[in-house]
Amino acid sequence: MFTPKVKFLLIPIKLEVNLIYFFLFHEKWGWGKKIIKRHPYLKNVLNIKTKKNREKYIKKYIIEFRNENKESIRNQIKKYSKNWKKVEKKYLTILPEILNTPWPKDKKIIKAMISINPICPRFINNWSFSLFYKQGSKKMKETIMHEICHFLYFKKWKEVFPSVKRKAFEYPYIEWHLSEILAPVILNDPRIQKLLKHKAAFYKEHQKLKINEVNVPKYFSFLYKEYKFKQYSSDDFLRKAYSEIKQHKNIFSNL
Repeated sequence: MFTPKVKFLLIPIKLEVNLIYFFLFHEKWGWGKKIIKRHPYLKNVLNIKTKKNREKYIKKYIIEFRNENKESIRNQIKKYSKNWKKVEKKYLTILPEILNTPWPKDKKIIKAMISINPICPRFINNWSFSLFYKQGSKKMKETIMHEICHFLYFKKWKEVFPSVKRKAFEYPYIEWHLSEILAPVILNDPRIQKLLKHKAAFYKEHQKLKINEVNVPKYFSFLYKEYKFKQYSSDDFLRKAYSEIKQHKNIFSNL
């Protein structure tokens, strides 16, 4: 079976600037606080008035931080690569079995871009994601599995729901919410748990929501177990999960 490889590399500075800027000034869930907690000096950028000067400040900080922590970042890239290789082949073999779709052969490389940003977004168009340089091996493994899951998940999604627009794969669309709920649901499948060895985390924002008095992560976890137990196909499960979240989409309206 063909499987891609994960390549670890340093994130381009321009992308690093854009991401940090977005999470500090445009993201609605308050995740920018996580960046400030890790990089207190970046708090000063909040007092700068223009976008151009904010970006200059952020870029200068990133360059200086990278230079001061060059050895640590380089060693972490080596460590991540070594630890990931222990589970890469098994995980990338199990995931298409769960989602019932093969890896596309034109996607030979998945890029894990090492970043000073503790928030780790993924980029569906080029199968890459940001990975914080200061994670422990357990968190690193979960983050990589979570982000990689998105790539094959959305391939499967397009096969089951070809009419859904590409923009729906991003926040704030309900399809995006479902993808972020189902990624940890899938990682908690017993086949993946043998590799991950701890329960995958859900967004706190989703944990606060309830469907029929059950919090959203548990609701879709129960649904996944029910469909798996009854040996329904992954197509059937996705159709049911999509139907359920659309019926209750109003609870996501304030997120």
